[in-house]
Amino acid sequence: MVAYLIIGAAWQIPFYSAVVTGLEQSGTPTENVALPSIDAPLAVSVSAAILMLLGLQWLTVVTIRTFVGGHTRAIPSEYYTRNIVPVLLNSLVGGLIYGVLMFVGSVLFVIPGIIAYVAFIFMIVYVAVEDKNFIAGFRDSWQLTRGHWLRLFGLLLVVVAGIGLISGVLTAITSLVVGAIAGQAMGILLSGVVGLPFSLLILATLAEAFTQLRESQKRMVTS
Repeated sequence: MVAYLIIGAAWQIPFYSAVVTGLEQSGTPTENVALPSIDAPLAVSVSAAILMLLGLQWLTVVTIRTFVGGHTRAIPSEYYTRNIVPVLLNSLVGGLIYGVLMFVGSVLFVIPGIIAYVAFIFMIVYVAVEDKNFIAGFRDSWQLTRGHWLRLFGLLLVVVAGIGLISGVLTAITSLVVGAIAGQAMGILLSGVVGLPFSLLILATLAEAFTQLRESQKRMVTS
């Protein structure tokens, strides 16, 4: 959680710096833009923001491995490094494709978007835990979730909606209170990291659902 907060806060600075620099280079006035930024070349800000995003993705992989592995006292050292480069690449590419599938399915018709959301949601888990490529992750997620779409959707709807509501309220309060005390830029910075710890709850729920479904699948194959 601490690592999520630190990297999440650090990511915002080069990201907003790139936004401000981009606006300045396009001739847009930025005097009234109160964002947590520093004066740095655009290439430096973009590169730093990408590195921080990779750091957050790396933490996500380690977190999923830990939750699925059932570790509660310590994180095995191999989780930090095992096949980490291909795993990161596959999780990023797979995540992008996953987002496109949900968007297209939701635009064309709501039901395909919901099916894509539920049927392929364990792609990232297969990539992180079993070191599979994203194509195999999509295939195995589809097979694992078949027959469980409605239950999974109900579970995730309750969890995501509940966590999203709490996170949204805390984010708004943080932005208003900190903004009034320390300035709007600081309010934006801190409000941007308030919701990050809640993402751990979503990952924990995802890992537990994956574990239960996979054990059920193994019992069916054995029987």
